[in-house]
Amino acid sequence: MPNYPYYYQPYQPYQPPMADQLTQLRQSYQPMQQPQQAPASPSIVWVQSEMEAANYLVAPNSAVTLWDSNSPVVYLKQADASGKPSMKIYDLVERNQRPVQAPQAPTVEYAPLSRLEALEARLDALAAKDKEDAE
Repeated sequence: MPNYPYYYQPYQPYQPPMADQLTQLRQSYQPMQQPQQAPASPSIVWVQSEMEAANYLVAPNSAVTLWDSNSPVVYLKQADASGKPSMKIYDLVERNQRPVQAPQAPTVEYAPLSRLEALEARLDALAAKDKEDAE
């Protein structure tokens, strides 16, 4: 065949690579790994006032804690599935002393019904004996 720039090549059907070549390709193939993302650390969201907290946008089915930078207040803003927001306001108060634990009430133990019935039978027997002795 002459070596012309464009020469006719007869149709050759696709032939899969031989088994050993295919095995080599599979062994050398390494899927691309996604870069590992560090877990998101909770960041503090600062707001200037309650009005700014009320205007803060929250995605549906989520919540965000907003810290007031001007006063010791924390706002918990939540949105339900439809996106309707609600907000709770918490005052931060310093704890100067450990909380006093209330004394625990003593636990009351009750007798089982079978023991009460046995005691009642003994009392009835004693009462009957006293009645016989009195006659």
